[in-house]
Formats: sequence, C-alpha cells, structure tokens
Amino acid sequence: MRWQGLLLGAVLLACASCSADLSQRRPYLIMENLDYAAKHMEAGQTEEAAQLYQVVLLADPMNEKARAGLAGIGQYDRCILEPTLLGINYVCRPLRKSPVLWLVLYPVNRVLSILDIVSFHVGLEGGAYVDAHVTHAMQAAAGAGGGMQLGWWLRRDLAVGAGHVAGLALGPFSVEGEGYSRFGTGGIRSSAFSVAGLSRPSDLEYQRYRDYWGVGVRVVAAIVGAEVEFHPVKLVDAITGFFFIDFLREDFGHTQGLDLPTNESAAMEDLISTLSPGEMRARMEGRMIAPPPPPLSSPPTPAEAPATK
Repeated sequence: MRWQGLLLGAVLLACASCSADLSQRRPYLIMENLDYAAKHMEAGQTEEAAQLYQVVLLADPMNEKARAGLAGIGQYDRCILEPTLLGINYVCRPLRKSPVLWLVLYPVNRVLSILDIVSFHVGLEGGAYVDAHVTHAMQAAAGAGGGMQLGWWLRRDLAVGAGHVAGLALGPFSVEGEGYSRFGTGGIRSSAFSVAGLSRPSDLEYQRYRDYWGVGVRVVAAIVGAEVEFHPVKLVDAITGFFFIDFLREDFGHTQGLDLPTNESAAMEDLISTLSPGEMRARMEGRMIAPPPPPLSSPPTPAEAPATK
C-alpha cells in the first residue's frame, strides 16, 4: 500500500502545480490569441479570427477587444473549443454549404462514422493498472503503467506512440494522471492531463482527451497493455448519419476545416486549459458566455436615439 500512497500524493501535487502554472499564463495567452486573430482579420480570414476571438471570450468574457472583433465580423460559426455536454465527441467544424460534395462523400462518411463507435490500443507496456468504466460516473481504476502503443483513438487518430497512466478511481471520483505522445492520422500530438475529485462532463479532460460517456476497459500487466472503449454518442451519430443528420458536425462535405497553423491551435487549447472546473461548467451552461454586444462606440439605434424637438 505504500507505493499507492506515494502515487496518490504525486498525482495530487502534479494537479496543483499544473493548475497554478496555467492560471498565471492566462493573460499572456489571451494576448497571443488576440494577436493571431488580428493577423487573420488582416488576411480576410474572418472565420479563423472569430474562432480565436471566441476562445478569448471563454477565458475572459468581458474582453473588449474580442467582443469588438466579433461584432465587426457579424456572422460567424460556433467555437470549436466551446465546452458541451457531448465533450470530445462533438467535433463542431464550421459548416460548408456544399450539399453536392456531402452527397459524393456519403459512403466515406458512413464508414468513418461506424469506425468511430469503438476505439482501442495495444502495446508493450510495463506496470500494473486496471480500469473499467460504464461512463466516468461509474468507474473503478487503480495502478500505474505505460509504454509503446498502437491504436485507433478518438477523433479518428490511427497512431503509434507512447503513453502512461497512473492513479485511483471509484464511482464518479478519481485522482489520475495521464499523458501521451503520438504520430498518426491526427498529426503529431503530445499531451498530459490530470483528474482530481468529482468527474463531470464539463471537465477539460472530457472535452479534449477522454469520452465521459464511454464504456470500456484498460489493462496493463507486466509487459503488455490493451484498451477498448465503446462510444454510445458515436453510435447514435452513425445511425442518424444514414439520414443525413450530422449532429456532431464532423462529416466531410457538410463541414470544412480551418486555416489554423499548429502554433495557433496550440495557443487556443492552452488558453482553454487555464479555465478552472467551475469556469468550464459555467461556460457549458451558458451563464458567463453569450453573443457579444456591439462595440461601445457603436451609434445608438433609432429606438435608442434621443428624440429631437
């Protein structure tokens, strides 16, 4: 039991230090995202600029530069990083008005939607770890392990890499840390995150890395490891997709990509990472983020203008 206590303490310490570091970086990340948005505005890429402005408002709902920028753009799509109840399942790419292309790519989209239903990985991993969950409201996990991995992960990432996990979980409560570095269809990715306390769908971990609604098992024993997870939300999407209902907004032809370089996407995700669990819940529930008002310098509308004699 001694090693379990040391493990628990190490994860808690990592959670606290990471949270403090990220909160101190928020003002600098806000400025960085605003600078990127201004460059896209100069290039006439208003949708990319709108995404960056919206991320700033998620971190700072009263930021005047971001609110004025969005008001100047007028119409824009929903932020791809805005927290939702569906979490990582909701891809939320900007819509594309191209029904012909959507129809042509219909077979491809249906195959990919079916493949999305189950994710898995196998690998040469050392340690001792077991996890079983029926959503992360009902889970049991303990141990530590990691090593080389090959698998098919969420967001259609067929990749090879290395990963590790450590911690304890029971019911909706957990103290865990996980990290990975991968190269595959999702690009080159390297991430690390931690969970401490009550697990909620709004938590950053379930918005960016894990499926809160997933049902699965993961085991690391001696020198081998494996994981398989079923995604109920993806099953619903696969079924409705046959009727041209793309509620997760991930079908090719129905949606389009954004011209956001890796450094800009990383800046957006880093800024979202500075939000506390309470802030993430508030953003998801819509209490602290709303369509921005017009700039303060805007002239009054006829109804607001003072009457003249």
